[in-house]
Amino acid sequence: MSDTSFEFTASTEFNDKDDDLLQNRSIKILLVILISIAMPLTLWALAQWTHTNSLNDLRRKLDSRMQLYSSNIVSELEKYEYLPVILARDPILKSLFEGEMLDFRIDRANRHLSAIEQIAEVSAVYVMTTQGNTVAASNWDEENSFVGKNFRFRPYFKNAMQGRTGHYFALGTTSNIPGYYLSYPIGDGDKIDGVVVVKVSVARLEEAWARAKEEVIVTDRNGVVIISGRDEWRFRTLEKLRPDLRQSLINSRQYSDAQLIPIETGRERIIDDNTKRIAIRHPLANGKDASKWEDIYIRSRPVLGTDWIVHYIFREATLRNDVINTLIIAAFAWLIAILSFLYMLQRRNMINHRLEYQERHRQTLENAAIELEHRVERRTKALSEANKRLEEEIQERHKAEDDLHRAQDELIQAGKLAALGQMAAGITHEMNQPLTAIRSYADNASVLLKRDRLDDVDSNLVQISQLCARLGKISGQLKVFSRKTPSQKEPISLVKVMADTLTLLESSSKFENTQIINNIKDPSISVLGEAIRLEQVLLNILRNALDALADKAGACIWISAHAQGTRMAIHIRDNGPGFEGDDLERIFDPFFTTKEVGKGLGLGLSISSRIIQDFGGVLKAHNHPDGGAVFTIELLQAAHG
Repeated sequence: MSDTSFEFTASTEFNDKDDDLLQNRSIKILLVILISIAMPLTLWALAQWTHTNSLNDLRRKLDSRMQLYSSNIVSELEKYEYLPVILARDPILKSLFEGEMLDFRIDRANRHLSAIEQIAEVSAVYVMTTQGNTVAASNWDEENSFVGKNFRFRPYFKNAMQGRTGHYFALGTTSNIPGYYLSYPIGDGDKIDGVVVVKVSVARLEEAWARAKEEVIVTDRNGVVIISGRDEWRFRTLEKLRPDLRQSLINSRQYSDAQLIPIETGRERIIDDNTKRIAIRHPLANGKDASKWEDIYIRSRPVLGTDWIVHYIFREATLRNDVINTLIIAAFAWLIAILSFLYMLQRRNMINHRLEYQERHRQTLENAAIELEHRVERRTKALSEANKRLEEEIQERHKAEDDLHRAQDELIQAGKLAALGQMAAGITHEMNQPLTAIRSYADNASVLLKRDRLDDVDSNLVQISQLCARLGKISGQLKVFSRKTPSQKEPISLVKVMADTLTLLESSSKFENTQIINNIKDPSISVLGEAIRLEQVLLNILRNALDALADKAGACIWISAHAQGTRMAIHIRDNGPGFEGDDLERIFDPFFTTKEVGKGLGLGLSISSRIIQDFGGVLKAHNHPDGGAVFTIELLQAAHG
């Protein structure tokens, strides 16, 4: 039955282009003007406004930040302003200049100054004579001690000798550590006996600025960077010094051995009285390794009460990022506006075309709905008939499966009876020997009884009883093996099953010429299955192995088992010829055999594989690398069933 298809082509939907607004010439011109002129001009003006506005906002924010930095500097320095004045009146320090300068007084002063340094948390405290020689210092016991050093060339010493408090920033000539020096004269009235100096470290300020990751520097009146959170800026100059001034500063050793190299600058533009934009290289860059030029802004502010200036440095890239972000947002806004305009035009076109489309195809859809109802009825009827046929086929298949299981059970029983037939000749010979012996023992017992040899008669009767027990065991195994058992899995001892199987094989003449090594000794090994059917599988595999080893000298069969997770693997290996290449893929097929015609039906391994599958296991075969065939039976262990 064929289905009718309903297709609506584009030719029936949008044939009329006269009403398409996107094809309108005026609309096209408007879009070109917006994209090529209006949008670029708007973005340029927005970029300029954003840059200017961001710069103004940043300057306002920096004013408060720089006020804070300036206050921190002043606070850090002023809190030590009192210390040299108080120390100048300290009795221990004044005693150094009372009479002869004795060693015990110097030692006492050294320890006193060391304690003051630790308590006040300053870099150093030391006392000098009027000649500038240091006689006592807080670092008296250190390698770079100030004791014995002469600092009369320092301005802070000269100011103190004039009776004033000295203020001076310098890089220590002995310690090579920068610091702010405060000095005051020691004496009474107009008489000056010595000078006490307190060196304050600015390391705390620099560490705080470094942690804040803000570029803040402080320059002195000479334009030399004296405080900075970054090492590469320290003791550089923002502008090139006059040669005479630079040489004078180097000779004064105010900055120790620093060369006062100016930071390389390029173009410069003044923004306002406190802000300028300049192009610089990185302070550490030189020669071919110099980085590219970078534009930065420097906003400056004097530090109250000092001749220092604090500078805040921020990058042009910061403002540029703001501009780029604004342009991206604006571009997206333009894009959204243009797309929205196009969308509205397109939507208007779609609404017009949709109304036309709906009217044009309404009748077609109604016809399609009617046809679809008819088709559903026909398809429902066909499905009902197919469902009925399917149910009949399922019933037939269930019946066929039941017949198949019955046939398989009959084949298994037939295989067992066939195996019994093969065992008959050997067992007849096996039973003849005990019967002959029984007859001989009975005749002897009759003669011995007549001679009144009762002990010998008793011995013969015991032998006869044992031989009868042996015959009963052989016939009992045959009876159990030939019995048709129901298919029910239960825990069985692998040791017992293997022992019973080998007992059945003892009647075979081939058994005597083959060495069987049974390594299954652990009585705790148990698997899920049926003892009789598992014996049939093992007996079939072992008989095939005996047939393969019939004409081989030194024939041997190895039997072993080991656990593989929840399964127990049983391996039966012989040292026979093994399998041919193509035979391995077919050995479990029904009616396939490698034996001569008349010596096998080819059902043994097929039935054995089916039995193992019923147990929930698998039967596999392969050739051993050292020669011979290996059969592996994998069964569930009883503990995991």
